Amino acid sequence: MLKRIFAIALLTGTGQVFVIFALKYISQHSSPEQVKTIGQIDSLVLFIMNIVALGLQPAAMRNLALTENWKQEYQNTQSARLTLSIFIAGFALLAFIDQFYLAFLIAPLLALSGDYALYGRGYPIKAALIAFIRTVIPLFIILIINDTWQLSWLYFSGLLLAYLITNLVISFSLKAFHLPKISFSSLKMYVSTLSLGFVSLGLYFIGIGIILVAQYFYSAPELAIAFIGLKFYVIYKGILRILHQAFFKEMINEDVCLKIDQLSIVGGIIFLGSVLIFPGSFIQLFFGEQYLKNELFFIALGLAAFIYSMFLSMATRSMLLKKDRTYTITTIAAAVVTIILTIIFSFFYSSAFGIALSILIGELLWMFGLLKIIGTPKDIQSRMVFVLQCLLFLLIPLSMRYLIGDLLWVYATSFGVFIVIQLFLHSKKLKIFSQS
Repeated sequence: MLKRIFAIALLTGTGQVFVIFALKYISQHSSPEQVKTIGQIDSLVLFIMNIVALGLQPAAMRNLALTENWKQEYQNTQSARLTLSIFIAGFALLAFIDQFYLAFLIAPLLALSGDYALYGRGYPIKAALIAFIRTVIPLFIILIINDTWQLSWLYFSGLLLAYLITNLVISFSLKAFHLPKISFSSLKMYVSTLSLGFVSLGLYFIGIGIILVAQYFYSAPELAIAFIGLKFYVIYKGILRILHQAFFKEMINEDVCLKIDQLSIVGGIIFLGSVLIFPGSFIQLFFGEQYLKNELFFIALGLAAFIYSMFLSMATRSMLLKKDRTYTITTIAAAVVTIILTIIFSFFYSSAFGIALSILIGELLWMFGLLKIIGTPKDIQSRMVFVLQCLLFLLIPLSMRYLIGDLLWVYATSFGVFIVIQLFLHSKKLKIFSQS
């Protein structure tokens, strides 16, 4: 298990680091308007993916893992996905309002992707490689061609190419070469898993999906910084999801949940501590000097990341214990509040801070909802004690920042020491990786 997680983390991490620094380069060599348009297309494509997946995708992953006749299950699922995507593609007619709605035309290509089947059939490393290729190709094309006037459509073309290539690779890997049929009756498969689908959509809007709403209320420079920051935020969330996916079955056990939450909390403290103690170094390293004036935006995202980390295992436990209804209501409520506040704050803040503040409040509501569903005083106490223990060691980077200054090498050294100490103190928790 440890080798598998390492391989997946290496592929995922390499791809996401490339994304961070590619976007940093693009933002430094193009206008906020161009960065904003990339964000519009990226968030719209992710929205389409969430609609096509809904709750059907996780259900299909489970069935593919347990069913002997998995190819028939796969064909049925693909048929439902493709049929729904045809309807979604019709929204491309909205291009008369905004040209970027042409991105809806990519829906059938996204639906034909069978990457979820790789996870279901036990090929997570291949799935991670597919994700790596899809992450790298669109931005790599932009960096190579470097046509600042057509960045958004270069990015869209890169997505088309990446999905064409990887869809073929997936078909060969699964030895499933038949194109699915369009069947309206297959759409019934979505009905039984609709609640989990709403959860996925809700979590999407408490993240980069909020760009779809914010684009009508914020200026291009504000949307550009929001996209860059939220992309980083979503990458952080994705890293935590890898940890949860690796131990999904074991998380019915509260002891395992606590250990995983503790590892997540360390990550959240590093994120929040970085932006609070070394805001200049953190922002310049990952985003660029031009975003230094948006320090409050990044602080709000850091707080949101920390809150998201504290009780994240309870989301997984809610699903394992079949608390679907209350979990769905909690997630949708948090997402709706995030959307409403994003609109309201646009009238009070002339910066992307309003977007980050909405995300922060949404994460708080989601956390409180999880605690109400499944949390106990013992759960809260154990995690808060661990937080206080970790915060004690933040005195190391804090003192180095005070004595030497907000310099990149000081930031890297002090948090390097912090990470080494945490690994030493909590090495026993890491044994769950090698024992599973």
